[in-house]
Amino acid sequence: MYLQFALVALLALTGLAQSGPSEHDARAHDRAVVASVASPEAEAPTLEERDIVVPPVDATGGVEAPVEPLATPSDVDPVVADQLVTPERLESAVVEAAGFQTLGMTWPEDSEVGELAGQVRTRADGTWSEWIDLVPADDAPDAGTADAAHALRGGTDSIAIGDADAVQLSFAATAEGGPDGLSLALVGSPLSAVTDGVVGTSASSDATVRTAAYSTGLVKAVPAPRVISRAEWQAPAQVCAPDVASSLVGAVVHHTAGSNNYSSVAEAMQQIRNDAAYHISGRGWCDIGYNFIVDKWGNIYEGRANSLNQAVIGVHAGGFNTGTVGVSMLGTYGAMPSAATQDGVARIIGWRLGSYGVNPQGSMSYSTGAGENSKFINQTVNLPRVIGHRDVAYTACPGDGGYAALGWIRARAASFAYSGPLVSALYSDMLGRVVDQGGLAAWTGALNNGTSAGQLASTLAISQEYATTEVRRAYVDVLRRQPDDAGLVNWTNAVMGGVLRPEDLRGALIASQEYYNNAGGSDPAYITALYRDILFRAPQAAEASGWLSVIATTGRGTVSHGVWKSMESARIRVDEAYHQYLGRSADQAGIGGWAPVLQSRGEGALRSAIVDSDEYMQRAFARF
Repeated sequence: MYLQFALVALLALTGLAQSGPSEHDARAHDRAVVASVASPEAEAPTLEERDIVVPPVDATGGVEAPVEPLATPSDVDPVVADQLVTPERLESAVVEAAGFQTLGMTWPEDSEVGELAGQVRTRADGTWSEWIDLVPADDAPDAGTADAAHALRGGTDSIAIGDADAVQLSFAATAEGGPDGLSLALVGSPLSAVTDGVVGTSASSDATVRTAAYSTGLVKAVPAPRVISRAEWQAPAQVCAPDVASSLVGAVVHHTAGSNNYSSVAEAMQQIRNDAAYHISGRGWCDIGYNFIVDKWGNIYEGRANSLNQAVIGVHAGGFNTGTVGVSMLGTYGAMPSAATQDGVARIIGWRLGSYGVNPQGSMSYSTGAGENSKFINQTVNLPRVIGHRDVAYTACPGDGGYAALGWIRARAASFAYSGPLVSALYSDMLGRVVDQGGLAAWTGALNNGTSAGQLASTLAISQEYATTEVRRAYVDVLRRQPDDAGLVNWTNAVMGGVLRPEDLRGALIASQEYYNNAGGSDPAYITALYRDILFRAPQAAEASGWLSVIATTGRGTVSHGVWKSMESARIRVDEAYHQYLGRSADQAGIGGWAPVLQSRGEGALRSAIVDSDEYMQRAFARF
């Protein structure tokens, strides 16, 4: 009952039988757009870099004194790890970190740091955390891109330290010590206000993802999800313009490998903002590496500038950045991401790939270039369209939980990619017109929230516009003319009032006096016309004789009903439905299986099954 009520409400919202969205719909769209771009004045993050000195340790455990003076370009004291706490480990002095929420370690691009086995721990409220490994990051720019030309330094992933007031570093004690140019990057920025349309303002929020108004992609019209703009999360400015691919062919799912402990959207924005500053100023990339980021409440954030409408090449999977959209879940996902996070990832992937006519559940043949940490260098590999970072790089990203969610994400992304084409196809096939933007926005929203294509078709079938359309079609098919005003109103009212089903309009008109007169005004001519128009053949002599006897005893209505409701007629109407919705003739198995269903349950059951099929979905995607 609730579903039926909701669908009827949507039917009213779409304004069927109108030429476009209502004034109310247009005003709502304007409000949504204004809310999505409003943002407070941005304040750039602060990034402080300090030299890290890891002195050599000799065989007797002696620590070589660092060369003086040591200072970074900002003239802050270097971090010297010269405290030998065990024969295998060196530690630094405590480094004050109040006002910073993120850190990372960077080094010259050609330096070797693996044997240093760097670690960091943080202090908050007087308590030290466990040691956290400082692992070299597993993302890199594609060779030949602007990011590769501009990239200055290798580095670890960024690490969120929250409200820690101090950090301490630890390294393996080696005879070589650390390389020159090793650096600690501390990043801080103030919390910012959260604008309208964002969910999950606290950890206990019952988050849902908001669907934005209709948006147009480069190839196909696919509904856009609500995306938090760079202005809203106060993205740092780019330092160079990233390259743009000719199209998108796939998506790579990541996790940022940072903290999951952010407790508000403001803190999530702060973490993303700091990550962007680290990528730009610490690593030397043009912009934040990811095209989009999704938090634990399912909010979607615009990453690299222009990723909303271009195939911007990111820095998220070396060798596989070009032509793929990089979507990263904010946090670490050894455990399964929340349903809202998975849904947000699926929505943005479905929208971006769908806009380029790409099926998120399909596969691709991808020709790689050179990329640091890539499993495939200058090869052509066959992969799913939506992959995890670990599929193409030596990494655990996007975590075991994130990787386990990929199957569901692919299927859900496909539903978002197909929702717009499905609505367009149903409007074309059932109403004979192009969908208006109000209808597209409302019905794609319904499909994305669980309504099936069959349920949508059934709801369209009870609309006055559909009834009117079917009356016009029936008049042309049977009486070879357009309906007069009185006939249009009367038959439409009969359908809307439940007196007869739309599919039975032709059967009713065939029983009319006008049809009888058009057939020649005699019973034999009438029977011949019935067979011609319903069964597309001439009656056999025995059939004609039998029906003439029926007319003599019970009248023409029995004959028209008998021919229209016959199994032969049902088989033909199944084939007609296949042509209408699938653009092809029905196979014999389909005719044999569906003709009895059409006879017993009506055309609605057949139509719902067809439009819910993968074949209809694929055809809709190809058409629209």
